[in-house]
Amino acid sequence: MAISTNDRLAPPLMYAFRAAHEKRDAKQKLDLRDEGGDRVIAARRVTTRGPISESGLRREVMIDLVGLLNSTNLDSAEDLSSTPAVKRSILNHGFPDLSLRTLDENRVHDIAREIEIALGDFEPRLARETISAKRDTSIGVDELKVRFVVKADLRTRPVNVPVEFIAEVEVDTGKIKIDRK
Repeated sequence: MAISTNDRLAPPLMYAFRAAHEKRDAKQKLDLRDEGGDRVIAARRVTTRGPISESGLRREVMIDLVGLLNSTNLDSAEDLSSTPAVKRSILNHGFPDLSLRTLDENRVHDIAREIEIALGDFEPRLARETISAKRDTSIGVDELKVRFVVKADLRTRPVNVPVEFIAEVEVDTGKIKIDRK
């Protein structure tokens, strides 16, 4: 079943918090005062966790992916090989430190696998069995960047939504930039 651009999907719980935060910021910009200078406070509205558009859902996931892939995990500083449960727990949230890596071809393939593991362990909105990261060789080797094409399915109702994005690793800093493809 194909999803049209007008279909609405169930949003992640975090969307409710982000939407409320954005509305709060919008209210701060509108400082309504009456003739006496007293601030007028509008009644609070109860908002429900309504549907979200496909593009809105993609935006929400991209925000979290940038945070995940640019957070250095605990395993980069501590050896967690003897504690596999901790390695997959929220204590190890993030991505391995890339700042000391080289452009060695064999190690670049390790980064693709590490992207798949991090997304599978820490991004539950992506169906683990669909996550795939492959090196994109379309950019020149003289650049200090390594690019990966990442494909996965977002778990949504009524159907999963395929997503594809570019994870561009700056080798000199270890920063990862996420762009939609």
